[in-house]
Amino acid sequence: MSRDIAGPWAATAALAWLACCGPAAAQALPEVRVTESGSTTEGTYVARALDIGKTGLSPRETPQSISVITRQQLDDRNVTKLEDALKSTVGVNITRLDGAGNYNTIQARGFDIGAVLLDGLPIAQGPNYATALDLALYDRVEVLRGPAGLLQGAGEPGGAVNLVRKRALGTLRIGGGAQLGSFGLRRVEADLTGPLNAAGTLRGRVVVVEDRRDSFVDLLFSNKHAAYGTLELDLAPSTTLSVGATRQRVRSMVDQGLPAYATGQLLDVPRSTVVGTRANRQDMDTRDTFAELEHRLDNGGVVKAALRDVQRENFYRSGRANGAVAANGNFAFETVDLKGELQDRSADLYLATPFTLAGRAHRLLLGLNHNERKSGEDNFAYGPRSTFNIFAPGYIDMAYPQLTLPGFVRTTTRTETALYGQAQFSLSERLRLLAGGRLSWAEVEIKRNSDGQILSGSKPGRQYTPNLAALFDLTPQWTAYASYAESFVVQSQLDARGQLLVPRSAEQMELGLKGEFLNKRLQTQVALFRIEDRNRALVDPVVSTASIAGGEVRSEGVELEASGQVALGWDLLAGYAYTKTEFLKGTAAQQGQVFATSTPKHVVNLSSRYALRDGALRGFSIGGGISWRSSFYAQAGSLRLVSGNYALANLQLGYAFNDHVELGLTVDNLFDKTYYEKVSGLARQNFYGSPRSAVLALKLHY
Repeated sequence: MSRDIAGPWAATAALAWLACCGPAAAQALPEVRVTESGSTTEGTYVARALDIGKTGLSPRETPQSISVITRQQLDDRNVTKLEDALKSTVGVNITRLDGAGNYNTIQARGFDIGAVLLDGLPIAQGPNYATALDLALYDRVEVLRGPAGLLQGAGEPGGAVNLVRKRALGTLRIGGGAQLGSFGLRRVEADLTGPLNAAGTLRGRVVVVEDRRDSFVDLLFSNKHAAYGTLELDLAPSTTLSVGATRQRVRSMVDQGLPAYATGQLLDVPRSTVVGTRANRQDMDTRDTFAELEHRLDNGGVVKAALRDVQRENFYRSGRANGAVAANGNFAFETVDLKGELQDRSADLYLATPFTLAGRAHRLLLGLNHNERKSGEDNFAYGPRSTFNIFAPGYIDMAYPQLTLPGFVRTTTRTETALYGQAQFSLSERLRLLAGGRLSWAEVEIKRNSDGQILSGSKPGRQYTPNLAALFDLTPQWTAYASYAESFVVQSQLDARGQLLVPRSAEQMELGLKGEFLNKRLQTQVALFRIEDRNRALVDPVVSTASIAGGEVRSEGVELEASGQVALGWDLLAGYAYTKTEFLKGTAAQQGQVFATSTPKHVVNLSSRYALRDGALRGFSIGGGISWRSSFYAQAGSLRLVSGNYALANLQLGYAFNDHVELGLTVDNLFDKTYYEKVSGLARQNFYGSPRSAVLALKLHY
C-alpha cells in the first residue's frame, strides 16, 4: 500500500473503533422482528444471508467487501432507482449519461462494474442501456466490490451488483403506496402476494408501477411503466419451481448535458438550462423472463437450476452540443438518432451443500454456467451541424431533421461457458479457508449483417480465475480475513492485424475486519485493497488506427462501513471510502497520472433514522444524513474540467398511523447546494446536480 493511505487509514481505524467497539460494550438488544423468509429485508437495515455468493453466507462470512441495501433502507429514503440507491453506498460511483438518469454506468474502486446481476445471472451494463429495472420489484441490492470472476466470469474488476427479486410468499400480503414530489413527481405502486390454492403449494406475486416525473431541467421528463409477476409451485415438499416475467417501458426526453467553455471552465448558467430540442426523445423497453427449479437437500444444501432471457431495446433522438462554448456563448450543435438492441441469455446449475470431513463441518459450491450476449452496433444517423448560443436557447424550437437510421451494420456475439466451484474448510473453531475458482471458455464474434461475413473474433481459450481467502474469528464478534481474487475482460479493440486484443486481466488483494454486534443487528467492516489491471488497450505506436495490449493501472484504498440498529428504533448507515488510482504503464501523458478521474479520492456517507416508540410522539420518526465528496475532474487534452468538493444534506420525517399506514417526507439537497454532479468534456456530458427537492410518500402494508 502506498503512503497516501496512512492518513485516511488512521481516521477509518478511529471510526471503526467508535462504530464497533462502542456498541460491542453496550447491552445486547433483543430481536424485535421475525420475518416469514430469512432472505426478506423488510423491516431491517441488515441482511442475514446473501444471495450473491450462492452459498447463503452472511456478510461477515464473506471474505470480500460487500454492502446490502435492504428493502427497509429503500423505503425509508423513498428510493426507486438503482443509481440513487448506489450513490450512498461506500466505494461506489455513479456516472450519469443523460439528464433523466436512465443511462448510467456504475464504478467501484475506480473500475466499471461490467454487469448487473439479476438473482445471480448477469446482464450487460452499457452506456446506452437503462441501468436497471425499477427497485419496487426487488427485496434488496447486494454490492460486492472488487473482482467477481467467480460469480460472473468475464467482467470488469470493479465488482458486482446483484438485484434480488421479491419472492411469492405463503401468506397474503398487500402493499403499495403513492408518491408526490418536486418537479412533477407522481408515482403509484402496488404489490400483492399470497397462496393461490388451499394447500399453499402454489403462490403468486404481482408488482406494478406507474412513475411520471418532470425535472429541474427545462423540457425534461421521464415516464415509466413496470409490471412483474411470478408463480411458485411446490412440486414436492423439498422442490419448488418458480417462473416469472417483467416488462418495463420508459418514455422520456433525452438530455445529454451541457458543454463547457473552450478554456475548460464549466458554465455558470441556470440549472434549468437545457441543450436540446422539444423533439428530443428516449424510448427504452426491457423484457425479462426467468425460470428456476430449486431442490432443498435434507442436510441443508440446495441444488438449483435457473434460466433467464433479458431483451432490451432503446432509441434516442437527440439534439445536443458537439463543441466547446466560445467566449460569446456560441457552440456547435448537432442532431443524432440511435437505436440499440441487446439480448442476454443465461443458464446456471449449481450445488451448494455442507459436508463433513475429519469431524468438522465444511461447505461446497459446484456449478455450471453459460451466457450468450448479442448486441447490434453501428446504428447511428447524424444530421447537419449548426451554431447556436447558450444564452439564446432558440435551438429548443428548431425543426428536427428527418433522419433515416440504417440497419445494424454489425452484430457482436459474446459467449462464455464456465465451470465454477468453491470449498470452505473449517480447519478449527476459528479458522476457515476458502479455495475456488472459475474455468471459463469465452468467445467473441463480430459479424457483418449484410452478408454474414465474420469481420473479426477472439477465442482466448481457457481462462482460470482463482479465488482464495482465509477467515479467522478473533472474538465472537470480530472476524479478520485476507482474500485474493482475479477477473478478466474480453476486449473489443483491434490490433494491427484486425484481431481482437488479448483479454485484460486483473487481480486484487484485500485485507479486512468484519464485526457483528447487538444480536447481529449491527454489522461493521473495514477493508484495505489493491487492484492491478493489465493488458489494457493502448494506441499502437506504429499503426495509429490499431491498438496494443500494453497498459496497466492500479487502484488501492480503504473502505469503512457500519449499518444496522444501534438501539431500539435507531437505525444507522455510515461509510467512508478512500480510493487512489494511477497509470502504471501507459502513454507518456498517462504515466503516473490518475486513472479514474471521475472517482473522488474521499467519500463520506452518513445517515440515521430514529423512530419514537413511546409517549405522545409514538409513531413519529425523524432522520437525516449527509454525503461529502472530494473534488474530481475530467481531462480534455491539456485542459482539466474540475468539479469541486461538495456536501449534500437530506432530511426524513415520518408518521406511522398504525401497523398498516405510514406517511413520510424526504427532502434531498436540504440547503439547495449548486454543484456539478458530473464533468466529462468540452462538448457535452456535464450535469448539474439536482436542486433541493421533496417527496411525500404514503406506504400501505396489509
